[in-house]
Amino acid sequence: MDHIQLWDAIKEELRKTIAPGMTFESYVEGLTPLSFIESANGNNLYLSTPHQNVAEEWSTPAGQYYSQFIAAALQASANISGNATVILPVVTFINQRVPIAVESNGLPTIDTPAESSASVSVKISKQAKLNPKFRFDTFIASTPNREAKSVAEAIAEHPGEEWNPLLLYGNSGLGKTHLMQAIGNDLLRRNPDANVKFITTDDFMNDWTDALRFQKTSEFKEEYRNVDLLLVDDIQLLAGKENVQEEFFNTFNAITRSGHQIVLTSDKLPKDIKGIEDRLVSRFAMGYPANLTKPDPETKIAILKNKAEEANIEIAYDVLSEIANAVNTNVRELEGVFSKVVAKIRFSNDTVTVDLIRNILADLDFERANIISIEMIQNAVAKYFNVTLTDLTGKSRVKEIVIPRQIAMYLSREITQESLPAIGRAFGGKDHTTVMHSTSKIEEAVLEDKNLEHQMQEIRANLQK
Repeated sequence: MDHIQLWDAIKEELRKTIAPGMTFESYVEGLTPLSFIESANGNNLYLSTPHQNVAEEWSTPAGQYYSQFIAAALQASANISGNATVILPVVTFINQRVPIAVESNGLPTIDTPAESSASVSVKISKQAKLNPKFRFDTFIASTPNREAKSVAEAIAEHPGEEWNPLLLYGNSGLGKTHLMQAIGNDLLRRNPDANVKFITTDDFMNDWTDALRFQKTSEFKEEYRNVDLLLVDDIQLLAGKENVQEEFFNTFNAITRSGHQIVLTSDKLPKDIKGIEDRLVSRFAMGYPANLTKPDPETKIAILKNKAEEANIEIAYDVLSEIANAVNTNVRELEGVFSKVVAKIRFSNDTVTVDLIRNILADLDFERANIISIEMIQNAVAKYFNVTLTDLTGKSRVKEIVIPRQIAMYLSREITQESLPAIGRAFGGKDHTTVMHSTSKIEEAVLEDKNLEHQMQEIRANLQK
């Protein structure tokens, strides 16, 4: 198995058990795969880290992540080859200021120079580190996300000319990193000599800290500011890091003034992140903010059909529909559940039926929810706010009617398997863009209005009774 492909697959499994944030970025995402060695004595995936404390955490089977890695590797290897394989992690601390090489046996070697730490240079990665699977043709966009994809494709064709920066924001697992890296991959396809740099915010912070520590800030600036395209994942991690924000602000200015492109991802709009300086918020607002949302049922089925083709396995539409209806969280979890379903199918001689899939999904704690219709949601919202169904489906612009109507549209989109046009028709023939606008307004309002969030939770609970 290819070591990069294997590590990418293991990371996707680890995402399901390790919470996102600094911990995942430092102890998992920050590792670099070096080689995969299969032998009679065991199978080892060799990885490196520029941080001593990370290597120490991985050095013992009693470590926090060791057993999770083995379980993830079993599933990942089954997904890739059809054979679940026991693989052990070997994580080596490699000082990035010291050049490394990989010998013919695939193991890393380190040449330690005689110079003191004051004279060695900070080695900042110049590789794009892009996942080749993250392309525009593999990004299946739902209707609300098509505009974001179109903007991303335009940026890849003409970086730095418009929509700078592009900010992709939304909950975890909705494809922000995929779409961002698709821009980099497409730009490199068009221009292999383009200087593309993909980093996590944690990478940026670690590189800047090392540059300050070893008095190599000029090297840092040379590397980060002379790029055609800078892709930065999870900028919400800048919150509260005043020293790093100062350098990020200067880096941002240098790149955009040179006419080059920046693409950012975040879990929410920068103005909603406490601890981000106003001047950075204003810079991030200069370009195009795109909110990636959960896929609708049709999109989820299209995503699963695409995954089935990649896995070279035929699965009937009604089976894919059952999986799509059972997983109503995000794309990452949808793909993760599908991979587990595929593994179970390959290891079983049973005919693939809806009943079989239901049993597999139940074992994975995913079962199709009780079907709740738009009409049921409308009745629940009308009763809760003491309005009529005619009010909800009418054209009144009175605040006491508009907010319940928007909530009903939001919950219809969240809970039911209906498309945007279908929801619009159920609300008096509204256009699908009206539904999108209403759901966006509620998404923004919930962030600031705890009472609204509480009301919606009560309505959801009433629907489950």
